Amino acid sequence: MVSARTLPGDAGAAVTVACVALPLNLALAVASGLPPEVGLVSGAIAGVLAALLGGARLGVTGPEAALVPTVLLIATKHGVAGVVVATLLCGALQVVLGLARAGRLAQWMPAEVTRGFTAGIGLLLLDSQLPRLLGVSGGPSAARALVLPATWPDWSVHAASVAVGAVVVACMLALPRLHRSIPAVLVGLVLATLASSSGVLSEGLARVGELPTGLPAPVLPSFEGLDLAALLPDVLALTVLASLGSLLATRALDQLPGLTDHRTDSDQELVAQGIANSASAMFGGMPVMGAIVRSSVSVQAGGRTRAASVLHAVMLLAACLLAGALVARIPMAALAAILVVVGTRLLDFRGLKALAEDNAGKAAVAVATALFIAWLGFLPGLGAGVLLSLARSFFSPPKANVRSLLLRNDGRPLFRSLGSDGGDLDVRPPMQVLRVRGDLDIRSASTLSAALQGPPWPRNLVLDLSDVKYMDGAGLRTVRELSDVLAVRGGRVIVVGARGGVEVMLQQAGTWTGPGPHALMSTMDEVLEDLRQQGARELPIQPSQQPT
Repeated sequence: MVSARTLPGDAGAAVTVACVALPLNLALAVASGLPPEVGLVSGAIAGVLAALLGGARLGVTGPEAALVPTVLLIATKHGVAGVVVATLLCGALQVVLGLARAGRLAQWMPAEVTRGFTAGIGLLLLDSQLPRLLGVSGGPSAARALVLPATWPDWSVHAASVAVGAVVVACMLALPRLHRSIPAVLVGLVLATLASSSGVLSEGLARVGELPTGLPAPVLPSFEGLDLAALLPDVLALTVLASLGSLLATRALDQLPGLTDHRTDSDQELVAQGIANSASAMFGGMPVMGAIVRSSVSVQAGGRTRAASVLHAVMLLAACLLAGALVARIPMAALAAILVVVGTRLLDFRGLKALAEDNAGKAAVAVATALFIAWLGFLPGLGAGVLLSLARSFFSPPKANVRSLLLRNDGRPLFRSLGSDGGDLDVRPPMQVLRVRGDLDIRSASTLSAALQGPPWPRNLVLDLSDVKYMDGAGLRTVRELSDVLAVRGGRVIVVGARGGVEVMLQQAGTWTGPGPHALMSTMDEVLEDLRQQGARELPIQPSQQPT
């Protein structure tokens, strides 16, 4: 994990990520209805364990914005003790899910629902944090209620809170334009704290307050006084959210540019997240999950091994123990401003626009899912989004088009009759190429299956997926079924041109990357060269064994 070659880059990445994570962890703890130091302790303890044990070597774990609404609900209904117990139970369930190999189920989540889930969390953050940023007193605590004329006489804006928040927002938006390596969040937090230390801006400002001077001793959370029957549904919701969020984060990490060698073991990641959450609860912490924003920051800052994530967590612990007096002076409005910017970025208007230009139906599902989550809550909203995505899939025509070509091993067209009974092995075409254009999903999977011509079965089936931008679990299952069909008939399947998320799914499936007959290649030239080198070698098959 640690080497002289990678340690400088990992250490630099750890400092950068810690600068981003420290204020975020404080802000997320406060937004969840918990003491601010809980965010630091959780990020430090869980961050170390998840980094050492996780299935994603460059993943960063800590409190996340997606967890805030659910944790706040648990804190409101069951108190801080309820959050700690829920975190422990969530961790235990995640370990069970990982051991049951449930990590692979994340690939079945429609991409548009995942995008809507992210935007919905952004809406929930804006709804809860805008009143904090404005310093609203005497009125509603949700932004949606502030726009109602009937509530206007009941609340007022605190000018100092707005000014302090504006400093943070300005730094977060402007400093990255000057240089990406500037820790904009940390700089904004420092400037806001200094500006609010004296003068007009210091009047009436709520601050983080005193932090503990040491790390609490690990203890098993007490279940005494808790209504477990009422808590368990919230635990299940928290487990689904934390598990799904972590798996989606690692999937996105696998697809980052330049990380061609990063492959996540989803089941191991679930077990590691479960252990991290259980350990967080032992120290009185809050739930955590894999964080794609912090993980991508680590990669961009030069992190290349697990040491980057481990060192970031150690730095968070040092900040909690050694810099508590400075952290205590941070204004709460500054933390709210951070989350308002994060929530706005989660909406990803540019990504939604690009999705609408590519597929208006998927964009509509993403927007609807976000609104459902913001209005109904996480699980009902996510369920409604999945149902809406399935309805769109079944009632809209498939986009994929499959073109079939019969070729010789040197790439020239094969012009001759193939026969119809498949009894003579000599009539087997050397190569059939299926070129797929469009999404390879549940709607178009049958089109791909029908395009395989046989008997007689081709010796080599080449699936050209260079024009496939999206593949779901049904598409992956169809490709694997085609591979099984050819394997029992002495043939092989070569997948060519897969990229992005499609390539990641194929590599994780293992069918085309192991020692078997099938292969995953980049270009048709590579396929033809492989066939030339092997002499179009075919596994021997007795005529009586060939299915008809």
